[in-house]
Amino acid sequence: MTEHTDSNEATQCPLCGKPNECAVAAGRDAGSCWCMTVTMSPSALASIPAEAQGKVCICARCAAGVRAAD
Repeated sequence: MTEHTDSNEATQCPLCGKPNECAVAAGRDAGSCWCMTVTMSPSALASIPAEAQGKVCICARCAAGVRAAD
C-alpha cells in the first residue's frame, strides 16, 4: 500500500467496506501486516477498483476470496 490521504478510506476494504486491518494504514511497519503471510486470491486482486489499486488494501476475507456479508 502507498500513502493515502483519507485515513478512513485507507482502513476500509475497497471490496466489502469492512476494516482491512492494514499495518501501514495503522502506522506500523509493512512487514508486520497480515498480508505478508497469505496468498491473495487472484480474482479478489482483479476486483479492486482502479482508483483504489496501490492505495487501499483489501481485507483478509476478501483476499482469501470470501466476500464479507453486509
